[in-house]
Amino acid sequence: MAQRTEKIAESVARQILRDIKDKRLPAGATLPPEGAMLERFGIGRGSLREALRILEVNGLVTLKPGPGGGPVVAAHDPRNFGQMTTLHLQSIGANYRQLLDARVEYEVILARKAAEQEGDLAGQTVREAMDAEGHQSTEDQQYAQATSGFHQAVGLASGNPVIALAAESIYAIWSVRVTAVLYPPQERQQVSVQHEQITRAIEKHDAKRAERLMREHMRAYQDFCELRYPARMDDIVDWK
Repeated sequence: MAQRTEKIAESVARQILRDIKDKRLPAGATLPPEGAMLERFGIGRGSLREALRILEVNGLVTLKPGPGGGPVVAAHDPRNFGQMTTLHLQSIGANYRQLLDARVEYEVILARKAAEQEGDLAGQTVREAMDAEGHQSTEDQQYAQATSGFHQAVGLASGNPVIALAAESIYAIWSVRVTAVLYPPQERQQVSVQHEQITRAIEKHDAKRAERLMREHMRAYQDFCELRYPARMDDIVDWK
């Protein structure tokens, strides 16, 4: 089958994204105005707007309306990647049990890779998240931020942003479409203990122990979700 000729808008979108990365533009940075981009790329207004729409749909830029508005670099958010992924998950009929099972495997890999990192930076990254307030809080939002922050830190410490993004996007899909499933206050002490054990394994570069502890920790969470939302686990992941 002949390869599809790349659309002009896709080519321009790719170049704009390359500019963002090459120039290390931070979130909130304003991109060149429409006139400047039309002149640079030598394209029509319709193609440029389609290119920006491609980037907007994928959460890479936002289009600020009104005077002084225009395309703005968006903040990195795994939810955007997760939303795009759900389109494909729904098309293949993947359910929430399979989604959660995939997160278990990703988290296990991340813990192992974090422990395998040379030096002290990985351990320090996870320790900082572990020592943050909220792991045993009875206030749900504070507790959720602390626990999700711990897993994000493990992902960051792993040295592999691809796997970390996949794990975070799965968490985002789950929390938006089901709920941020939280352990009741009386069980949060045990979660804190498990996080502490994983942190120590990473600090000591004990990859096998970090891997085993994370698997046990995530399997316990998976069992809790099965108990709490048994019917939801069989539902097909929906795109929205």
